[in-house]
Amino acid sequence: MPIKSCELNGKPGYQYGSEGKCYTYDPDNETSRKNAKKQAILQGVAISQNSGEKLEVSKEDINDLNEPVTIDVSMVKYDDSNNLIFGWAYVAKTKEGQQVIDHSEEFVSDENYKDLELATYAFNLAYRESDIGHVEKPTGHLVESFVVTKEKLEKMGLPDNSLPLGVWVGFWFPNDDDYTKIKKMKHPMFSLYGSATKEFVKEVQ
Repeated sequence: MPIKSCELNGKPGYQYGSEGKCYTYDPDNETSRKNAKKQAILQGVAISQNSGEKLEVSKEDINDLNEPVTIDVSMVKYDDSNNLIFGWAYVAKTKEGQQVIDHSEEFVSDENYKDLELATYAFNLAYRESDIGHVEKPTGHLVESFVVTKEKLEKMGLPDNSLPLGVWVGFWFPNDDDYTKIKKMKHPMFSLYGSATKEFVKEVQ
């Protein structure tokens, strides 16, 4: 069942399917509209869990449910003398504490951040290589990796808002052509490659 538009007492609203409660909103207030849709989605989650119906949520619904924050995770440092490239492999939260929604409309929550940390360590131990464009042909080698946590920042004597919460990496590309190819890309950035269990969530805090 999808989230549908409805009307109650002359006010617009949203409801789950055709039978759900119509949550109305002030048409001149965007926050009011988003809150109404959130209520309809939460109702849909509760009903679908009990009835077995499939909750259909569109990209527009997700954008209304969340307040996506996007940041530039392009490579930020090149070392031409050594063919080294450094940058963020993933950012879960900005240094101001805002949740980041990634290019796949997904995010890593506080309670699952440890999973990202452990996955990074597993990569550092077992793989340590990078390809270009997910072609699965290793061309780069890991030389630096740091998973930022508030605990680590505290031990370093830094405020907990010094850096984003994420994974910073550096790779060496021994082949000059590979290194040059990356530098010529219009929007070069690191990307995590792997599998994960995706869950629909009620709300992003």
